[in-house]
Amino acid sequence: MRHALFFLLLLNSSQVFSQTWESLPEQTRTALAPLESRWNSFDSDKQNQLLHGVKKWHALSPEAKDKASQRFQKWQQLSPEKRQALRDKMRTFEKLAPKQKQKLRDNMSQFKRLPLAKKQELRQKFRNLTPAQKGAIRQKFKNR
Repeated sequence: MRHALFFLLLLNSSQVFSQTWESLPEQTRTALAPLESRWNSFDSDKQNQLLHGVKKWHALSPEAKDKASQRFQKWQQLSPEKRQALRDKMRTFEKLAPKQKQKLRDNMSQFKRLPLAKKQELRQKFRNLTPAQKGAIRQKFKNR
């Protein structure tokens, strides 16, 4: 009896087994419509990741949804190489110690507050540096 209850719980758990497209609620299927043809081929981890994303999406304000849509459109316009480079940078960032992450966030916040002309000037200066000079600057900020 105990084993039957355990297996029943497992069968009802979306965290353990994949869900078929047809078993998803209508609102979820609408949000994931572009993935319908591939849904049943995703493993349960991928499906749960997507379902979590849909849940977060529905909780966003209309303004936040607009902003996210714009960012996603920009992402889609990037080349596969650029996307991979950004993923690699994100993985590197995630491996940093919390203090280093916070320093980077603070530096970025400070940079974003600069006037546009100053940001452009700094970007151009950085582009004109040699790879060795860029490495030295990165190392300097890394050791701060």
